[in-house]
Amino acid sequence: MKKYIAFDTETHLIQAGLLAPNLVCGSTARRHQGSQRIGSARLTRKWFGLAIRNPEVHIIGANIAYDLGVMCADDPTLIEPVFEAAEAGRLHDVSIRESLLEIARGTLGVDAKTGRKLDDDEGAKYSLAMLVERYLGMDISSSKAGPDSYRLRYATLEKIPIARWPEAARIYPKNDARFTMDVFQAQEKAAQDTYNDGNLHDEPRSVYNAWVLHLISLWGLRTSEELVAALDAKVSEKHRLAEIRFKEAGIVRADGTEDRTKIKALVTAAYNGAPPTTNKGGVATDRDTKIESGDPLLIEHAVSGKNNRYRTTYLPQLWKGTKVPINPAFYGMAATTRVTSNYQQLPQKGGVRECHVCRPGFVYCSVDYGGLELRTMSQRAIWEPRVGYSKMADALLKGLDVHTVAAAEFLGVSYESLLARVKAKEDLADSFRKLAKIFNFGKGGGMGDNTLAFHARAKDGVRFCQLAKRIESCGAEGMLDIKIRGQDKQVCRVCGEVSQELGNRWLDAWTEQKELKALAQNAPDVVTIPVVNIMRTQVGYTQWLNTPFQGLGAVLTTQAMRKISREMYTDRNSPLWGSRLVLNVHDELIGELREDVMNGAAERMAFLMRQAGKECLPDLAPAIEAEPVLMRVMSKDAEVVRDAAGKLIPWEPKAVA
Repeated sequence: MKKYIAFDTETHLIQAGLLAPNLVCGSTARRHQGSQRIGSARLTRKWFGLAIRNPEVHIIGANIAYDLGVMCADDPTLIEPVFEAAEAGRLHDVSIRESLLEIARGTLGVDAKTGRKLDDDEGAKYSLAMLVERYLGMDISSSKAGPDSYRLRYATLEKIPIARWPEAARIYPKNDARFTMDVFQAQEKAAQDTYNDGNLHDEPRSVYNAWVLHLISLWGLRTSEELVAALDAKVSEKHRLAEIRFKEAGIVRADGTEDRTKIKALVTAAYNGAPPTTNKGGVATDRDTKIESGDPLLIEHAVSGKNNRYRTTYLPQLWKGTKVPINPAFYGMAATTRVTSNYQQLPQKGGVRECHVCRPGFVYCSVDYGGLELRTMSQRAIWEPRVGYSKMADALLKGLDVHTVAAAEFLGVSYESLLARVKAKEDLADSFRKLAKIFNFGKGGGMGDNTLAFHARAKDGVRFCQLAKRIESCGAEGMLDIKIRGQDKQVCRVCGEVSQELGNRWLDAWTEQKELKALAQNAPDVVTIPVVNIMRTQVGYTQWLNTPFQGLGAVLTTQAMRKISREMYTDRNSPLWGSRLVLNVHDELIGELREDVMNGAAERMAFLMRQAGKECLPDLAPAIEAEPVLMRVMSKDAEVVRDAAGKLIPWEPKAVA
């Protein structure tokens, strides 16, 4: 008979590099009122050790991954039983349950009562206080942050018997366990009146994911003091020189603030008196406008923002990593169930990644799924009952270069003839293949023509008009006012025209996408993420198109993540034993592998990723690509390197002359 028990821990404070501080006490609650209990660290260890190994006990938490980490840090022999409980579906989390319910309601990240977009700290990772207010109608914020709250002071009570604690200190843990259980039961009732039973069938998988992601956070990443210092010096000098030039030119005042009037005057002059304008009629001074102006000062000012981000955002983190591990934070799931984190957007160039170095005795291993979204997009089309096929899948299974296939459609030539021109590095062929790659990865989610052109220019520096050989100067024939996520933006008129024209030809190349887009125009406002049967409601056109294949990619990658982590922590016969995952970056997993078994561990990691891909994308199984790359310093430039015997060895960066 299943026994459901809510569980919570109180600990020392979290510190930089330490996400599993010392245990002070624990609390539990069962379904019936008055069952809440508090226990010392010693009693909590004993209770949890028995409960986690009992196949009848289901443990419920609010951010339960934290409590699991605390217990496993306190007693590492609990790690294997925790994995077993996760695989058996015996771990529950009211925050994760709420995310799944909100996806079913179509309100993830939005307060269901007011429509207010939740703050980042509330986000999709719903706090217990928020859930207590939502389901129980109680405001417990004062117990969390009030002047008499003990929430952050339990370390001061560690040596004192619980019987001698102040009453407030004894009540708080018991209330947290009680509230967790009451919210859990309220969610059970709410799910009965929610589409697809609130998606709660997926809770075990999602909680397992959260546990593995927390292990990634606990292990963290280290950085090299020498490399961070070199980057800091480079960035600081660049900032100092730029500030001098900007002040001398008058676009930055003595106090460091920008002179917007002066900048607008320079933009107007650079565009011969006819500058791009905002939707309100003012002179545009956005990054793209300055870059396209041709004025060296404006261009330098536009690109200086990247250097400033290095200085204010990345370097403080990198310096921390020289002393203690950098612990990536994983937020609640997105509406597509994709993993969200504060460490997924590291610049690919510029030296930030290269400051991360593996620990002694370890090497980094990166395994990235090749063209995963192309494959999930194809599988989605095959599984859509009203489509049932995918020309892109056919091309991938034949080993064709799908970017050249689409480019051949753009140019009206055969695939074979264009492939020869691409291999010969012909300029026109290469340009249209680059265009096709952008469309292959960007168009399947329903992105509009002008929006696709804008993002290609803003994010990748790609100008459709120039790649398509239409005009020499982007924007020379006028700009279009557009909206991007509610913000006023501008895009080159010719880029928009090229995007529309090639977008239509892209649909001719992949006719299944044309059929999906037609279905999306009149589709119901609900869509399903395949394999896990998570249903998302209140979706619009683009969400109906992109949720299934983005979600499928997330399902696949997290499935691989669980397989790999399980062997790293619990399987002493696996070459992965003793290694650790350090990052989950959408389609890529990065681990620190034991150097003494790096070849076998890397091959095993890649094998498990391919296995997960084949399980989730059965019709694309032969086309799943995931190759391991070893390196000592993290870099997107790293390549597969093997010795004479064919064994993987670490890639080394080229020495700077």
